[in-house]
Amino acid sequence: MLASCTSEPVKKQQQPSTEGPPEPIMQDTAEEEGQVITLVTPETSQKAPEEKSKYQIHTRLTDFHLLSETTGIAWGITNASLRLYQTQDYGETWMDISPSSNVEFGSKLVYGKDIVFTDKDHGWIVRNMQGATETVLLHTSDGGKSWKISSLPNSGTVTALSFVSSQQGWIMASGSSSKGMEEKLLYRTNDGVVWHEVMQNTEYPRTRIPGTVIPRTGSMIGMRFTNPQVGFATVQELQSSKLYITRDGGSQWKSSAQVFRSDSLDRCGSVYAGTPQALGYVGEEVYIPVVCMVEDTPEYMGYFTADNGKSWNLVSFPMTGDPDYGSIQPVFRRLHDGWAMVNGIVYHTTDMGRNWKPYPRDELLTSNLKKYPKVVKMQFISSDVGWLLIETEDKKRSRLMMSTDGGVSWQGL
Repeated sequence: MLASCTSEPVKKQQQPSTEGPPEPIMQDTAEEEGQVITLVTPETSQKAPEEKSKYQIHTRLTDFHLLSETTGIAWGITNASLRLYQTQDYGETWMDISPSSNVEFGSKLVYGKDIVFTDKDHGWIVRNMQGATETVLLHTSDGGKSWKISSLPNSGTVTALSFVSSQQGWIMASGSSSKGMEEKLLYRTNDGVVWHEVMQNTEYPRTRIPGTVIPRTGSMIGMRFTNPQVGFATVQELQSSKLYITRDGGSQWKSSAQVFRSDSLDRCGSVYAGTPQALGYVGEEVYIPVVCMVEDTPEYMGYFTADNGKSWNLVSFPMTGDPDYGSIQPVFRRLHDGWAMVNGIVYHTTDMGRNWKPYPRDELLTSNLKKYPKVVKMQFISSDVGWLLIETEDKKRSRLMMSTDGGVSWQGL
């Protein structure tokens, strides 16, 4: 639902120096309004602030993910190379933790589909099959200092990633596909390195696929596991969506009889589900964003569960806003802690989105939205700390912002 951009080229970086203050890298005037971040060299990253070797670059970020209040990652693509950065000090300084530029990427990476980090040290990146090259998986266990590359045999295109720890994770991949149909294969790792197949729908006759696997009908939207046994996967069919749940680690799946079958959805011309979101790192709370299209107008809703999918609540959110200016579908940190932005105003809810409290319009956020009117992503990692990524209409420049007071005020990173 949210448009993103790709990273713009940066000019040659000045080599960091430990003698005196570093000179920032500047680009021409047309690019000065983009993101500027301060990098530190890995060998000085653990030193006191005044002893770190720093230099600045211009970059264009396409996505991010917060790991804690202090720590997060952000990334984009420059000349087919992934530029991946990590901060551990609220975005004040960053480390370049990019994999080798020899591994080329054709398009932007989306968190939960192409990239996942469980903590500051452990991360996985998928480079999907390109031409004659096979799908590969990059893995780091030292915070990006080194990356190991492995292939995924017969995996096709990876459509979703989910991890519940640095060792336990799942990869959903698609084989051959046609309109409304998609072969689906699920792999699992118990050590973060070796993967084995736990579910597939490719080896059965089309008319005799068991009811315990996710069928070929529809295409994968997203997948999340909340613990080593329980996982959720959303599938988009031609005019509707479906939710599948596993309770044995991914071997057997069953379609939910409660989700996407409400009378409240009958007036929707089309129903589009988002990726299931595990609220809290590992728990029983899950949120599924839903877009109900009434003629050409989107209406936002959400399914919520507090017991790992045994029961669900469907909530219709009262606000939509202009998607081309300062508006985004609601996001949630916990079941009763969510945020939305509507026409540049941030709202907060404490009751699963039934009621919303508007915050006063923030001056700095409003000023930035004049240059970067489209909201790419919002995430809160705690009740206080959240990040916001906004971009220009032409998707050529972006800006990352942070709030430390629950969305009341914002500052640039």
